[in-house]
Amino acid sequence: MPYDPNFITGHSIPLPTPNTRVLQSAFGGDYIHHSRHSLLFNQQRGFSFVSATNVDGANLPGGQYTKRSFRNDPLIKPNSLQVDKNRGYRESRDGVFGPNPWDQGHLARRKSMSWGNEQDARIAERESDMWSNIAPQHNTLHTNAWGKVEDWMLARVQGGGNRASVFTGPVFTEDDPPHQNGPNENPIRIPAGFWKVISVELNGAVRSAGFLIWQRDYDSDVPLPFAPVLEQVRLTTIEVLTGLTFPALRAFDPLLFGDQRPDAARATSNARALVRESLLAGGVSAGGTVSEAAILRATRPGTAAITGMRDIVL
Repeated sequence: MPYDPNFITGHSIPLPTPNTRVLQSAFGGDYIHHSRHSLLFNQQRGFSFVSATNVDGANLPGGQYTKRSFRNDPLIKPNSLQVDKNRGYRESRDGVFGPNPWDQGHLARRKSMSWGNEQDARIAERESDMWSNIAPQHNTLHTNAWGKVEDWMLARVQGGGNRASVFTGPVFTEDDPPHQNGPNENPIRIPAGFWKVISVELNGAVRSAGFLIWQRDYDSDVPLPFAPVLEQVRLTTIEVLTGLTFPALRAFDPLLFGDQRPDAARATSNARALVRESLLAGGVSAGGTVSEAAILRATRPGTAAITGMRDIVL
């Protein structure tokens, strides 16, 4: 079945609600449903606004059953609406152009849909490879920062045998730069960044965490080193950026009202601990004094870059 809002027993997590502007650009004006994921496709940009899936951590296998095989989504016609391998990605099918830094990044992660019986998992894996579930991600982002939060999510649900509901999509802006490999290629526009909202059950209650990463270093006239920064952000931040809302999840966001447990406020990665120790030792700007409580608040998880699993607040 497609995305199931009642997948986490006793809780309802509906698909994100698109605003009017989003719906005007959505193919068919509504969600498209596949066997284990649902998506809202931006027919003007060629990528999905959001791809939604459920993850059953108790039934995830150690590997995957099929090899990657990218293809068109048969529910979106004409096929030209979908950005494929011959439009902008690292290398064209015929080898005329490429490579470039843009990977074919899955929105709903392939591995996260491989749970359950093998027949269903095989279908879900192949459907995850459809171009409607793919968007250009800088290879450094794809293999480093973004992969970290996806690995954390799978480890979190698989280790505890939990279930999760996951929404993922690009950040589209009006000034997203065009990208064109060859002179005769129809240009695409690279999304400014990506977001993910993960909802899991924790001690009988649902907790939802939102993540955001930007890939805008590439659009400078002068090439810059690409160092993606992954952040945990409020769900309301993602709502403003995307035109999608998560009304059922706002109360489950630990960052929304800054209401964090004392142990979570103290938990920190080694990298963040060094910053905190430096500040507590007096490494603040001249002429100003900062209380220890203020330093602890400023360096607590969820307010800056994620450098380790302990920085993620649930």
